[in-house]
Amino acid sequence: DLVPNLRPGCVHVSCSTVSPDTSRRIAEAHAEKGAGFVCAPVFARPDGMALGHATIPVSGEEQYVQRVLPLLRATATEVRTGFGSDPGAANVVKLAGNFLIASAIESMGEAMAMSEGCGVDREAVRSLLTDTIFDCLIYKGYGQRVARRDHAPYPNAHFALDLGRKDVELVRKTAASVNVPMPVASLLSDRFSSAVARGRSDLDWSAVALASSEDAGVDVSKDITHCRRPDP
Repeated sequence: DLVPNLRPGCVHVSCSTVSPDTSRRIAEAHAEKGAGFVCAPVFARPDGMALGHATIPVSGEEQYVQRVLPLLRATATEVRTGFGSDPGAANVVKLAGNFLIASAIESMGEAMAMSEGCGVDREAVRSLLTDTIFDCLIYKGYGQRVARRDHAPYPNAHFALDLGRKDVELVRKTAASVNVPMPVASLLSDRFSSAVARGRSDLDWSAVALASSEDAGVDVSKDITHCRRPDP
């Protein structure tokens, strides 16, 4: 519906997490109408976006990128160019980032399960690690969720499990298109499929970490009930 109504000279900024090829096809359709297309996917949850704490990789034709940079910089902590004119390049960056976040969630789930199995408090392990060698936003935020098994869909402060699954499948498809094996992505695909099959699509995507506890024989049913409490 958008393309037929494009005016020559206008610029469409896409902040969606889609496949690189999708952005390339859209850019071609825009070019036929004399319009510009800039890919600018967002690293941020809604609460972070509202505070202007987003990180945005940007790619596309330089003339169009330069026109929209002031707008993007007004909404984000970091707007990074340098990925070239390929409109799909910024999508590659976003998929790489989301893959690393999902991998961190899975790794934290396994590490916490091992700690718990050895009789060491999960929260104490998380606290030490994220206060020292893993002192960064992803490990702190998702580390707390994983350690506490708190995967509630907090308003404006969660990323849906279904969307996480979609992104992992986009990572696998993109990697396959250039013949790059990604064994960890295959594992993550199975974890997300299992979580969906268990009816956990309503939870935050960090809920994939519950599988590590379940594999170790831990009953997480009470934790899941708590995640689904009214008005979390």
